[in-house]
Amino acid sequence: MNKAMILTLTCLMGFSATFAAANENGKTKIDMFPRAQEGYVQYVIEVPKTDNDYAHKIALRIGKTILTDCNHQSFHGKVEEVSLKGWGYTYLEVSDIRTGVSTMMACSEPKTEKFISLQDTLRRYNSRLPLVVYVPQGYEVRYHIWSASKTEYQAQER
Repeated sequence: MNKAMILTLTCLMGFSATFAAANENGKTKIDMFPRAQEGYVQYVIEVPKTDNDYAHKIALRIGKTILTDCNHQSFHGKVEEVSLKGWGYTYLEVSDIRTGVSTMMACSEPKTEKFISLQDTLRRYNSRLPLVVYVPQGYEVRYHIWSASKTEYQAQER
């Protein structure tokens, strides 16, 4: 083997060891992800291992609990997928959160506290790597795990 090949193999083994390194709980380390900027909070979602990660999706709910009436309310914001340079991973940055649309019903009940969130797309389920999300302070991240039915249906030909 020449020196260049040995150096390349050594670098790849070091990268693999870094990726596979786990903390005392057996979870993947997140040291490679940046710290939250001032005014932001970092949330880390680690989902359980499955037999088939492709049969699952994650639905994020990014929002906060506010005092609201009977009207349906939401937030709007920007959810951007950012590439982690040098790693090939991505993380999410949420910004520009503002009050979204609301129904305009006349409400007779008293106001109650509800978790109001912005709409996001279904995200890839990956039990080998955490989903890291940065949100402005005052907001939190909740999520649902969606699973595909084991039943497969046949489309009708016309």
